[in-house]
Order: sequence, then structure tokens, then C-alpha cells
Amino acid sequence: MAKYASPAYAKALDSSGMPLVNWEDLPEEAPAALPEILVIDDEVVVGNSVRKILKPRGYHVEHAETQGAAMEILSEKPVDMILLDMKIPGVHGLDLLKAIREEHPIVPVVMITGYASVETAVESIKLGAADYVSKPFTPDELHHAVEGSLKRAA
Repeated sequence: MAKYASPAYAKALDSSGMPLVNWEDLPEEAPAALPEILVIDDEVVVGNSVRKILKPRGYHVEHAETQGAAMEILSEKPVDMILLDMKIPGVHGLDLLKAIREEHPIVPVVMITGYASVETAVESIKLGAADYVSKPFTPDELHHAVEGSLKRAA
């Protein structure tokens, strides 16, 4: 058996080949998976900043700099939330928001932009964005938008 499994596993087997479990060593509850956040922004510094803000608060952050990279990530694995910049090279943020809403209608999307206006905020919400955050944002503003949007989506 040790040929196919680690020595520790083989050593834990009883005579029937079933592993012995020390129930006292198991946690009472399985650890929750980290919420997955996808940042779609062409600025690497924004992706890194979001990661530095959210990782210590229990989130896993992926970053895509283009529409193609974002759609590839979304097709490969589920995410719990998207932070979407209004200006992405080659596509307007609101158009990308529409495309995301069609493919992933229940994933909350928070728009982030350095060109905030009442009109774009209203249009974003009409198109299904969960929230709207202006750059530069503070860590608390970002965390509040993420937490609130995830709670409303739950």
C-alpha cells in the first residue's frame, strides 16, 4: 500500500484497509472557503491594492487587465463578486457589465471608476451593478462595498 500512498496514510490503516480516524483531531466545522473576488481593471496597481486591502479580511483576489482575461477566468471558475473598472481598453465598462450580467446574472458587480459621475452611477445600477465606488477609494470604502454587496446577494 505504501507504494501508492504516503507512509503516514499507510500506517493509519487498520487490518481491513480502512483508515483509522482520530475524531478528536478533526475540527468541529470545516473551514469556509475564501470568497473569490475578481478585479477587472487595466491598472496593475489597482489589482494589487485591492488584494492588499481584501486578503487580510479573508478574501481571495484574482486580477484581470483585459476583457478577454476576465471572461477566461469567469469561464474557468466561479467567483463570488466582481469589481469592474469603468474604463477597460477596447471596451466600455458598462458594455462589459452587460456581458457579465448575461453570463453571470447572480454574481454581484461593483463598479469602480476614477471618472465618477451621477449619470454613470445611475446607469450602472440600472444595468445591474450592486454598487459604485469612486477612485481613489479608502480601504474602508472598498470593504464596505464588498461586504454590503455580498450580503445583499446571499
